Amino acid sequence: MPFTLHGIAAAHGVATGPCLLYDPTPPVITQSHILPDMVQEEKARLQRALEASMQEIIQLRDLVYERVGKEEAAIFEAHLLLLEDEALLDTAHIRIEEGLMNAEWAMSGAADEFAQILAELSDSYFQARAADIHDISTRVISHLQGRPLAQLRHLTDPVIIAARDLLPSDTAGLNPTFVLGLVTEQGGPTSHTAILARQMGIPAIVGATNLFNTLYDAQVSDTHVVQIALDGNDGSIVVDPDSETLAQYAHALRLYQQQRERLQSLRTLPAVTPDGLHVELAANIGRSRDAAPAVEAGANGVGLFRTEFLFLDRSNPPDEEEQFTAYCTVLNAFTGKTVIVRTLDIGGDKSIPYLQIPQESNPFLGLRGIRLCLAEPYQYLFRTQIRALLRAAEHSKASLWLMFPMIDDLRELRRAKAFLAETEAQLLHEAVLQHAVLSQVRVGIMVETPAAALLTDILAKEADFFSIGTNDLAQYTLASDRMNATLADLHKPFHPAVMRSIAHIITTARQHGRWVGMCGEMAGDPRASVFLLGLGINELSMEVSALNEVKQVIRHTTMAQAKGIVQRVLESDTAEHIEEILSWFVQNMQID
Repeated sequence: MPFTLHGIAAAHGVATGPCLLYDPTPPVITQSHILPDMVQEEKARLQRALEASMQEIIQLRDLVYERVGKEEAAIFEAHLLLLEDEALLDTAHIRIEEGLMNAEWAMSGAADEFAQILAELSDSYFQARAADIHDISTRVISHLQGRPLAQLRHLTDPVIIAARDLLPSDTAGLNPTFVLGLVTEQGGPTSHTAILARQMGIPAIVGATNLFNTLYDAQVSDTHVVQIALDGNDGSIVVDPDSETLAQYAHALRLYQQQRERLQSLRTLPAVTPDGLHVELAANIGRSRDAAPAVEAGANGVGLFRTEFLFLDRSNPPDEEEQFTAYCTVLNAFTGKTVIVRTLDIGGDKSIPYLQIPQESNPFLGLRGIRLCLAEPYQYLFRTQIRALLRAAEHSKASLWLMFPMIDDLRELRRAKAFLAETEAQLLHEAVLQHAVLSQVRVGIMVETPAAALLTDILAKEADFFSIGTNDLAQYTLASDRMNATLADLHKPFHPAVMRSIAHIITTARQHGRWVGMCGEMAGDPRASVFLLGLGINELSMEVSALNEVKQVIRHTTMAQAKGIVQRVLESDTAEHIEEILSWFVQNMQID
């Protein structure tokens, strides 16, 4: 019997298909002593799990080699070598034979012992191998327990992914060809999953209460693969839909695809109002491979290159040469245009296990963004990145702008700029750079904290430009965790406080002669375009799937209309009223 769950609509579109339940939580290790006559059977169980794990890793290695490249596949070669390590296996066997431990307990203990030894070594290579040992141990134990790990990055058939939550490290290498939709029981409309879905152009729902257990129970009770129909427009999830429901969703999908095809006609047209004001529309990207599709989609540059995605989904950070190549690829794709690169923004919901950052009770208010980059233990990461970026700037035919995340005040901005100048001097001294390049590079900040918003006039003294990060600006302004689904009603991007803060940033920046853009999720919301247009914003940067929809609004809105909307929005006292004003305007535009 079909039944319906409800969540928060996060990315437009509809989808139907088989559900893949993804639970990345590590297996619970059952610690039980065995009888002496069970030793050989436990060793045999362990051997079967090792062989299954090796076969799985070989398949993953070959898939990654084919789709991505040799370098990315190398991590699986390292995993194979660890699984073949006789010392690791012998230690597990000793624990089974002498400690009479079950295979799961023995393998876990042996892996912990080896990982601890490697983690205490000073060599970063061996420290990274400690993380690899935990990875393969989890894989082997999962096979022992009959629950092989789902591999999101190496799907072979189209599925709708259902999870409690998805971290950036879970999804960094997803192949959109095989992802029909995403649905999670945690997160809000500006969570990582929501952003990823919009970037990939696939429907998504977040904050669906009790999703995972409900789907798991349905799958186990009927011993079949659960089918799902999801609507990213209204947040509904139909489990095991009947033929009538499938027909309705198929019709809705056709209508959605027709609308997208109509919008495609705008791809090569400029974002110019009927009275002649031009607004730059740029792309948010996370990998160098995203550059070519962004150009094809009609992006007029990059308003946000999320460089932290180069550091995810791996066991050690990218070196200077790898980063140099990645930055050059993006810059060369946008010859004659502007590429805004956000320096490493780690922390909050983007954690990197190999950095071993101390656990924080509130990571969104902790060591993240520029704070982490300027902290002594992590400056080497920042130095390597800045070296690669300055080298890329020397070879680039595009205009490189550098943007620092999580700047709170002038002191932090000055420290970051001093670090930048110091790195350039180092490269010149080493003759790696042939001439100074900082005079060609504009340096700005993301405005994403209330402190930066209130200090826009002061920061304008030393920041060449501003880009508003609405996801965190709303989170910090409203003191509402954007990852917490239970606070979704509070975390409203059109909240009067957020809209007034945005208005203050843009008008203050323009008064001080500073360029100002927006790269948060609001930039890709066509309803917000009218408001931002009326304030005089220079650029809107978004996921490429939103470019044409936003462009359509700009091309059918005069500045007089936009300024009228600004006045009405700033006079409104609730988020609901503001959303009503903006939605009504977009729905009633006169489209040619």
